[in-house]
Amino acid sequence: MKIPVGYFFWFAAIALTCYLLVGFAQPAKVCRYKLTRLFPASANTSALFDDSIIASSLLDVSQGRPLIIVPVANGLIAALDGESGDLAWQFWLPTPKGQQAQLISTPVQIGNRLVVLYQCLEKNVRISHRLVVIDLSQKKLDPSFPVLTLSAEKQSVDGNGTVTFNASTAFSHAAVKHARRPGSAWGTVYVAFGNSADTQPFHGWMFEIDMDAWQKQGAQQAISHVLLTTPEAKCPVTLESGTQEMICGGGIWSPAGPLLFPSGDSYELIVPTGNGQIDLARHDYANTLMRVQPDLSFDPACDEALCRNFNPSQPDEACMASCKNLFIPRLPSSDTNLKPANHECDDKTFSECLAWMDYDLGGSSPVKVGLNSGHSVLVQPGKDGAVYLIDANHLGTQYDRLQIVDVCGTAIDPCKAGWMGMIVTQPTLTYIDKIPVVVIPTFVPDKTHPAGLVALKITVEEGVPRLQPFWRFPDPKTKKAVQTFRSHPSFPVITTLGKNADAVVWVLDIGATGTLYGVRIKDGQVMAEQSLLGAGRPLSTPLIVEDTIYLASILPSTGKALLEAYRIDTEE
Repeated sequence: MKIPVGYFFWFAAIALTCYLLVGFAQPAKVCRYKLTRLFPASANTSALFDDSIIASSLLDVSQGRPLIIVPVANGLIAALDGESGDLAWQFWLPTPKGQQAQLISTPVQIGNRLVVLYQCLEKNVRISHRLVVIDLSQKKLDPSFPVLTLSAEKQSVDGNGTVTFNASTAFSHAAVKHARRPGSAWGTVYVAFGNSADTQPFHGWMFEIDMDAWQKQGAQQAISHVLLTTPEAKCPVTLESGTQEMICGGGIWSPAGPLLFPSGDSYELIVPTGNGQIDLARHDYANTLMRVQPDLSFDPACDEALCRNFNPSQPDEACMASCKNLFIPRLPSSDTNLKPANHECDDKTFSECLAWMDYDLGGSSPVKVGLNSGHSVLVQPGKDGAVYLIDANHLGTQYDRLQIVDVCGTAIDPCKAGWMGMIVTQPTLTYIDKIPVVVIPTFVPDKTHPAGLVALKITVEEGVPRLQPFWRFPDPKTKKAVQTFRSHPSFPVITTLGKNADAVVWVLDIGATGTLYGVRIKDGQVMAEQSLLGAGRPLSTPLIVEDTIYLASILPSTGKALLEAYRIDTEE
């Protein structure tokens, strides 16, 4: 994934340009829900922050009243009153003298403790990556968990060298994950890394943190296991983008982080990886889904004979289908290859095109879906604009692939930001009349192709699960569909409010002023459309607490970040 370090500043500049052109939007158009802004009452009556809010906000109820924990990118942890938005307390993450904190990954809460992953920078160079535990009741670091600086070294696949976790070419974007274990007081935490702007040498790293060992034995004993997705000691790239040549890489960077779900008496992790090197013989697993065990052990469980002559540019279908714990994206035999309008994939295979265009599979996290039969599937979006339907028990089985949004750009309307792709999210799931429905936000950085929310049913046809289009918002035939959702939106969230408790999906479209949409899932009916005070925040998950929705935002006129809160009132 080629997210430039300056992307967040680029986003702010785009928002400011739009603000200067159009100013604040008109008052909200209300459909079935009335949204009332709780805070801020105006741009001057709110807790404002000097840096963006990139990580998602969290709810803390450990103090007897709802507090919203806001992780600011400059290393400030702020707690806001859930009703007024007033600053209750704040805490600055510790850094060595002369360094600055950068907080991108969403922290995880364990009771009244907050586990925070952040990076320390000096002159804009990442020097270290740290984990700390904040005692929310005391509003300070928990001294029983000393500051943990992450480090690792793994043997290369050929045994002739080592791969060292390099702080300067590692970037923490994925959400921190927590798993409870029987007999453990604090459980286990997982943190993951890719890189920003694909600067080599970089790899996908995941650390397993034994919270009990960290507390009882100190930071040196905290790291229990480490996963390395591309164990290559050398990354001999010659092109500007380190993943176009399918060398090293394999970053774990999806903002939602790995999918963690129960498995018997334990649990499993589904780890999405970004573009880079895939070679089964060399244990390179870029641009895949990996089923990883709690100790971060991994065995793809592919048929050795079928995969003996593995071709990274065009893997054999039978080989890919044989893998129990590894999913490799591919086109169904009936589909034609990706054909971006810039013709850059005309001479490339599907796998090569995904790498060349920076269309990571691992830009999004999957959702696990239970079917009426008792069987389970995974729904995994890709940056290429497609959705993959995968057997959750045997990842090599790809039941379906559906292109739900067109590839960005035309011959006369070039894609403005091809590296963005068309989908970066985690699907949200509900059931309508016992049929699973997933909703996926899409976007297209051009002026031609429609984008927005896409709802898909998962049906079973002759015993085979399939993806079935359900509805789209906005209507693809309208001008709105090619004017909205031109860049990364927020992640989707679902509420069930009102007398009929209809499921409604909420998503924030980013613009000069962001627009929050609430769409009823059973029929695609717009229930609410609300203009924000600010521009919103891409790739952030709105926080919903009962009938209130909290949204990270930024004021284009000043560049200040803030949290906006709206009460959702149903109109029966």
